[in-house]
Amino acid sequence: MLSGSKERLFAMFGPRAAAARRAYDPTGTADDVSVAAAVGGDMAMVEPSRYVAALFSDQGLPAWHFRFSYVAESLRDKMKGAPHASDIPYVMDTVRYRYGEATTARDEAMAKIMNRYWANFAKTGDPNGSGLPQWPRYDRKTDILMDFAEEGEAVAKPDPRRERLDLIASMAKE
Repeated sequence: MLSGSKERLFAMFGPRAAAARRAYDPTGTADDVSVAAAVGGDMAMVEPSRYVAALFSDQGLPAWHFRFSYVAESLRDKMKGAPHASDIPYVMDTVRYRYGEATTARDEAMAKIMNRYWANFAKTGDPNGSGLPQWPRYDRKTDILMDFAEEGEAVAKPDPRRERLDLIASMAKE
């Protein structure tokens, strides 16, 4: 479904093709592979995750949504963004086992932060705890998520991909 040129991908959005082009390739310089990866990732993983958080939140149930943007410092010159499942060694606080001697103090600090949030959630049903930045419950209206950011901090902020994800969500409603 996602093979071919980026123009064929944008055509999948039907009457919203121009909006998809602006959202996924605002400068008109993205290559086909990058656009296909972004659209595919949003369709298969990112928007479904946001959708489930919204379903819980809409029913008054607590839900938290996050994005893992942190890339191990030893890999930053080799990859553009955090690959799928690269958060696991951070959640489990096993980055030293994953990256060995290339592990930096910042990598370990991010692992400590993430591990504390997940441990708090496992213990209490809420990821928040003393000494951690407040992770707000997810609400569809504000679309705030916790970004485990490349700078090595946990930052609650409106989802910068909202426009893209709203496009994906609109396709699912057809």
